[in-house]
Amino acid sequence: MAVKSSRVVFEVLTLSTLEAAGYVLRHNGSAKFILGTAGQRLAYAFMAQFPIRDLALPYLQQLTLLSGNSSSLFIRLGWYTVRIALIAGTASVVNVGTIGEARPLIAGAPSLAILAHLPDAEFTRAVQRHGGNPEQLKDLCGRIREQGYATAPSPLESGGQDLAFALIDQAHAAIALEGMAEADAPQTQAARALEALAPLKAILAGGSAAASHYAHVDPDDIRLE
Repeated sequence: MAVKSSRVVFEVLTLSTLEAAGYVLRHNGSAKFILGTAGQRLAYAFMAQFPIRDLALPYLQQLTLLSGNSSSLFIRLGWYTVRIALIAGTASVVNVGTIGEARPLIAGAPSLAILAHLPDAEFTRAVQRHGGNPEQLKDLCGRIREQGYATAPSPLESGGQDLAFALIDQAHAAIALEGMAEADAPQTQAARALEALAPLKAILAGGSAAASHYAHVDPDDIRLE
């Protein structure tokens, strides 16, 4: 009991210290903490190290203007995808995604768009890491490669769909239109988006901007849970 009490006191003191330094904030005065201003600065400094972010932002703005939906840039980090840029759309009435959000590489449209373009060995390791069904995911990824985009239920908008595109083969990044209404035709939206993204994909195909800064790190050593 004494050990448990000491641990609780330590955790409270640690959170108080982080709060005083601006790294965390109390959410609406509750006991729940969220990232503070100083923590956000660190997060944005991390995002800024990816050259693809600055290249992609004008295209995210264009996609949002064309569709009215929020658009995001996700990069692969180990066996996860992480949102590093976001342009909020007028159609996102309820929820908007957060910068720095991490998802398993087998869950969600941007993750699946990237997963579908990984080499077989990487695909197998990603599925094993997250306990996915290899056969189902292999079939799904085959369809994604054939049609050129991935769709999945939106975690942000109830009843909405996310539409995502890998930016390069052997993909390290994907762009997603998030929270589309069921009435939106995915094929039509995808055709418009792919046309708008063609110049960006051409730039990335011949440069180092899309290269991962963490390619030298074993993906098993990157944990974002």
